[in-house]
Amino acid sequence: MILAKNKFLFLVFWVLVTLGSCAQNNKNQENRSTEYRDKIKNIYKEVKTYDYNPIYQVRDEKFNCPMEIYINDVLAYYSNSEGKSAGEQNIDIPQYILKSGKQSIRIKIFPLLDKNKNLEKFVSKNALLTLRIVHGEYEDMKNWKNFKEVFRVQLPKVTIDVPYIELKGEFEAIIVPYELEGWSKGMDLSKEDPKKLEEEVLGRLKEIASLYETKDIEGLAREHYKRVKEVEQSMYNNTKENSAEWEKLMQESLDESLKTELLEGKMKIMGNSKIVTILVNKGSLFNQSIIRNRIEGGYSDYFDQYFYRPAPGARLEVIR
Repeated sequence: MILAKNKFLFLVFWVLVTLGSCAQNNKNQENRSTEYRDKIKNIYKEVKTYDYNPIYQVRDEKFNCPMEIYINDVLAYYSNSEGKSAGEQNIDIPQYILKSGKQSIRIKIFPLLDKNKNLEKFVSKNALLTLRIVHGEYEDMKNWKNFKEVFRVQLPKVTIDVPYIELKGEFEAIIVPYELEGWSKGMDLSKEDPKKLEEEVLGRLKEIASLYETKDIEGLAREHYKRVKEVEQSMYNNTKENSAEWEKLMQESLDESLKTELLEGKMKIMGNSKIVTILVNKGSLFNQSIIRNRIEGGYSDYFDQYFYRPAPGARLEVIR
């Protein structure tokens, strides 16, 4: 009986110690659990505005013209749509412009998709495209006619069979009042072993996909903080409501009815060899992120993650 009593007392003591330890761990976990969520919510306090707050945009009108648009060698936009666009379309690009000065643009035009959702052999002979880059005051975005044009290109008539067409050019971003570090100090990824690099990128994408799968908003905030901070500055989002928008979008994206999937894809190095990702490389999902949330018979959300390596041997970090 004495032994049984002592054993019982020891068990009670062990349970109490364990509970106390768990409570402390839970308390510490609670203390850490909203650190980066709170940081993102408060980014608006760090966003600066100026006498002139320019937003740079690509504006295009097209017909039968699937295309990629690269700003400073970073994939900023892809569309595989056919037919005629409903007037001039706007694409905001300030997050790809790190500072004022000369910027590059590259447009790659693809064939239409066939009935099996694969690219046809040649660019459509009916393809039409007029594309320009403009900038204007952020607060005056509704008055698009006030925006100033700094670049324009038109696709020549397609008269021969070609698998793709590339148009290249430069434009001057004379006024960019802020300066973003972005990937500018990143390592040259073209010098790394491509097989090992692709394995590392896939590993990081699996880690982030797991955060979506487990609905870990704090984990996603930690991964995305640098990206969100720079994008918010590039868009002059200096209100509390704007800074709360990221978490609102995350909450919507992490609905319990959605299933996170990791698709197959191919590594893509860009940003003058300082940015890397893996994107779907065929079919109707071409150029989509390999991380997606899907609901059966419904819609899908795709989550781009562009990585860079901030220092030699450092872990790949999300930057766009």
